[in-house]
Amino acid sequence: MKTRPAASRLPKVKNPKVKKSKHLTLRDRLSHLTYQRACQLLGPEGPQLIRQGSKYDELDVQNDVYLRGDLLRVSFPQASRGRPTVVTITTMADHRDRLNFNCTKCETVCEHIGAAVSLVLESKMALGLAKPPKDDRPIELMSETELIDHALGEREERARTEKFRVESSNDKTPWADYIVASALSGKSYRVALRGEARGESYCSCPDFRTNTLGTCKHILHVLTRIKRRFPPAARRKPFRNREAFVNVLYGEDVTLHLRLPDATSAGKADPAVAALAGRLTQGPIENVRKLVEFMGGMDRLGHTVTVYPDAEELIQQRLFQHRMSDSMAEIRANAASHPLRKELLKIELLPYQLEGVAFAAGTGRSILADDMGLGKTIQGVGTAE
Repeated sequence: MKTRPAASRLPKVKNPKVKKSKHLTLRDRLSHLTYQRACQLLGPEGPQLIRQGSKYDELDVQNDVYLRGDLLRVSFPQASRGRPTVVTITTMADHRDRLNFNCTKCETVCEHIGAAVSLVLESKMALGLAKPPKDDRPIELMSETELIDHALGEREERARTEKFRVESSNDKTPWADYIVASALSGKSYRVALRGEARGESYCSCPDFRTNTLGTCKHILHVLTRIKRRFPPAARRKPFRNREAFVNVLYGEDVTLHLRLPDATSAGKADPAVAALAGRLTQGPIENVRKLVEFMGGMDRLGHTVTVYPDAEELIQQRLFQHRMSDSMAEIRANAASHPLRKELLKIELLPYQLEGVAFAAGTGRSILADDMGLGKTIQGVGTAE
């Protein structure tokens, strides 16, 4: 007869505790998404797709992005005519660390998906995926000076904590051009370092173009690096340039400036260039038409003028303002008989209404303060037209 072994002789085996993996929401996964992980998820072409997606850097987080539950939707209104291109990012229930990407225009992983991923990497705070830095005082109660200090503090913190790869065009001087690549987003920007003061340098990133601080996290990061590498004596030597350039200085006002090539080793500057520039180098440039004439003259002399992108944008804006101002002044000089009074809209404008339209369009912005019934609405429509 078979007998069962005594229980005491059996080895005691504890029931293994099955560790249940925590369900990660889409927000969890996006908040922890890094550039390296994003490249893995997008496949071999991940880095290239994220770089190509950088051309969509004007996406508006408030209007073009929807994030709720397990769905992120990014709309690209400028990507194609007709219906907008839409990218969606969702979770995959079967794979804890995977994300599902879809583009309504493309059948495979594409630059639109790369742009959506890049947006997530660079806009986590705006998307509510990262907490803003703590501040004891509400922003709405800060003075203008305090707001500037607060904004600078944010960028200094990001310059200190984020990882960047920096390449210099000239290792022998701190004042050179640099390529700064973000380890978080994979994007690269050009930094032209010309001094330690705010407003002296330039960066091609969107934040520098819009914040009017005269600096950004990329410039601040490079400044920190050159302070460790170059002694104070080297940093006190001013930047020396070999060609003329036009840049923007950011202060209380945003101003255009022209700098001519520095004197040669023989101590002489080109007299023809100096004569052509005239007074353009003596402070902020108000007359951009003379600046454009100077650049044309430099081209005829065989010299190069470097115009930084933010300076070029400002020049174009002011040239447009001048053209509009001249055109609108011509209309206002004879509003009663000007043909636009009958041709601008489907209904005929009264002379004072056309003059109001020309005034508003010429200044770029204005307040219409006519009495009721005098046609403020039609003047607003005319200004837009």
